[in-house]
Amino acid sequence: MSNQIYEIINDYPQDKFNLLIPVQSIQEVNPIYRLVVNQVRISTDLNDRDIYEEKNAETQNGPKMYALTHKALLKLFTAANGQIVESTRVRSKICENCIEIVKATGKAPACGNCAARSNVAVRVTIKLPELSGGWRLVQATREMDFSNMTHLKEGQLRQTKAFAYEHAESKALSRCIRKGLSIKSAYTIEELQKPFIVVYPVLDSRDADVKKALIAGAIASSNLLYGSGLQLSTGAAQALPEEHHDYNPETGEIIDEDYEAGPPDPMPWEEQEEEILQCSQCEVQIARNVYEFSANKFGAPLCMKCQQAARKQGGKQA
Repeated sequence: MSNQIYEIINDYPQDKFNLLIPVQSIQEVNPIYRLVVNQVRISTDLNDRDIYEEKNAETQNGPKMYALTHKALLKLFTAANGQIVESTRVRSKICENCIEIVKATGKAPACGNCAARSNVAVRVTIKLPELSGGWRLVQATREMDFSNMTHLKEGQLRQTKAFAYEHAESKALSRCIRKGLSIKSAYTIEELQKPFIVVYPVLDSRDADVKKALIAGAIASSNLLYGSGLQLSTGAAQALPEEHHDYNPETGEIIDEDYEAGPPDPMPWEEQEEEILQCSQCEVQIARNVYEFSANKFGAPLCMKCQQAARKQGGKQA
C-alpha cells in the first residue's frame, strides 16, 4: 500500500475535503509514478452557475440539496486529467424497440407518424487515469426525447431540436464524469463549501530512466508532427564544430578543396540579349520563322511584303 495515498488521506481529511479518489479500494502506486493532487473549489453562489437546486434529492424537512452543473463537472474533469475518447450518435431506445418489432412482424414501421422521430441519442466515452498508472474507460448515453416535450411552445421546441445533438452530448458527458469520479447526484451547501480533491498519477521525471523515456517520447511525437529532426545521442559529436578547416564560421560556408566552381548558370529571370533579325531589302525587323523560311525559299531573309515582290519577279533575289 502506497505511502503517497496515506499522505493524501491524512493531509486531506474527509471532514474538511471532498475526496474524489477510491479511498475504500486503495491500490499500490507504481514507483515510476508520482501523484498529482489538485484542489478544486466549486462556487456556492447560484449566479456563478456552478450548482443548481436539485429538489428531487431533497427529503421532507431536510436541507436543500444542490447538484453540480456541466460547468462545474468540467472543472473536476480537467483537474483529473480526463480525456474524451469518442462522441457519437446512436439509435434512440424507441427506434431500437421498433426495429425489434419489425424483425418479429415483418411489417415496415410508420416512422412519419412517430412522435419520437426527432429523438437524438449520443454516446460519449471518456478515459480517466488510474492510480496504478493505467487508464479506465467510462461510457454513458443520453437521449433527447421529444415525445415528452409537448409542454414546450413551438418556438422553444424548434430551438431545442436545432441544438438537440449538443444538449445530448453535454448531458452524456456529465453522466460520464459523475460515474468516473464517483460524484454524488446532490450535495448540501456545507458539503459544497469544502474543496474537491482530485488525484491522478504522472511519470516521475526525477527518475533518470523515466526522464530518458519521456525525452525520447517527446522527440518521437515531434518527428511525427513535423518530420525527422536532428537527434543527438549521449556522447555524440556535435554537428559543425567551431574549428574545422573546411568550414567558414563567419559565412557558414562549407569549403570543399576538390571542388572548382565554374561560371554561374544564367537564371531564368535574367534578361538575355535577343538577336535582331531584319529583312535584307527594307531592313524591317522580322520573326525567326519568317527569316528561316525566306532564306530557304528566296536565298535571302525577306519580310512578307518583299517575299510577295520576289514571287512576282519569278526568281530568287540575292
